[in-house]
Amino acid sequence: MPISVCDRLAELGEIGRGERGLTRQLFTEPEHRASALLARWGRELGCEVVQDHIGNLFIRRAGRTDAPALQFGSHLDTVLDGGAYDGAYGVAGGLTVLAELAAAGVQTQRTFELAAWAGEEGSRFPVGCLGSAVFAGWEHLDEMLELHGDDGMTLAQARSGPYGLLPDVPVRDDFPRPAAYAELHIEQGPVLERQSIPLGVVTAIAGMYRYTVHVHGEAGHAGTVPMAVRRDAFSAAAEFALALETAARDVGDCVATIGWLAITPNQTNIVPGSVEFRIDARSTDAARLVEIDRRIHALADEIAARRGVEVDVQRFEERAPTPLDERLKGTLRETLDREAFAHIDLPSGAVHDAMCIASLCPAAMLFVPSVAGASHVGHEHTQPADLERGVQAFKAWLLAIDRAL
Repeated sequence: MPISVCDRLAELGEIGRGERGLTRQLFTEPEHRASALLARWGRELGCEVVQDHIGNLFIRRAGRTDAPALQFGSHLDTVLDGGAYDGAYGVAGGLTVLAELAAAGVQTQRTFELAAWAGEEGSRFPVGCLGSAVFAGWEHLDEMLELHGDDGMTLAQARSGPYGLLPDVPVRDDFPRPAAYAELHIEQGPVLERQSIPLGVVTAIAGMYRYTVHVHGEAGHAGTVPMAVRRDAFSAAAEFALALETAARDVGDCVATIGWLAITPNQTNIVPGSVEFRIDARSTDAARLVEIDRRIHALADEIAARRGVEVDVQRFEERAPTPLDERLKGTLRETLDREAFAHIDLPSGAVHDAMCIASLCPAAMLFVPSVAGASHVGHEHTQPADLERGVQAFKAWLLAIDRAL
């Protein structure tokens, strides 16, 4: 009998566990160990296991034809102190589908290819959906290898280190375009649970702008520099943060977050001389992203002039809102109706690898509920019955796609 998705998630959930949650950053020991475990599971199913030069890992179960593969997957990396389900559910769920098909002797028309995308979270290197963006051609491999992580190491150095590419897995040079892409994921929000609906058909994925902001003031003695003449970089950054919160609310259907900040010199008795922080802004409406972008630059100019500091804003990542494929969504709805699974349509405020792969082929997503809408936290949870139901719905959907292509 195939191992259940819950058991696979439990085993993965011990890798990288700390006091407050899971930490599996790209090309670190915990992430490397999780990838090696997935590779082992794939081999145990008799599947072909390969990786590419950015670290994406593929588990391939051959179909009857050599037509382009039906691809599905998610990611194994996490944010700092993250949860056991974000990303890992889509990978473990996809592997469970492959195992159940093998146990039942089901031969698909197309090769079924499970992808574990590298660096989706951007929690070590500052580009989200890193592996799938390179696969889709959104980012160039050589440029991404020059990225510096928060630990100072380049992506190239991390890749060539002891926790980089898996040493016993062949590396393929190409990025073959799949026939279609499907992704199973936890919702990471409260909508499904609040409406007591077990499954969600994702209509679109929010676009995202990310920025690095440098505020340059003047450091000084905390006791001797009068308040009236201070050029306090942190106070300017704090004002920016509160104004950004107001701007996002005014724009509507938009969120903006400052979740990373560094103060220099970061001493109790010194007026901060410089601050660097990052902004993450998202919306499913491209026009609202343009408007929040305008307001971010206007805030920088206004605060700089009034406080006598320099505020430099650089956008380093841009992802457009992505409507998902109508035909695949239609096939999903028909499948859920046929299997008597209740469902609703809803957008995704979170970014997913499906956003990148949608530029290569038709792509769509299926959500299961998140308890209390919690995600990117150690207590992230989805009920076992919802996890199992999601896998069964996902399997039925993949088989329907395979018949329809």
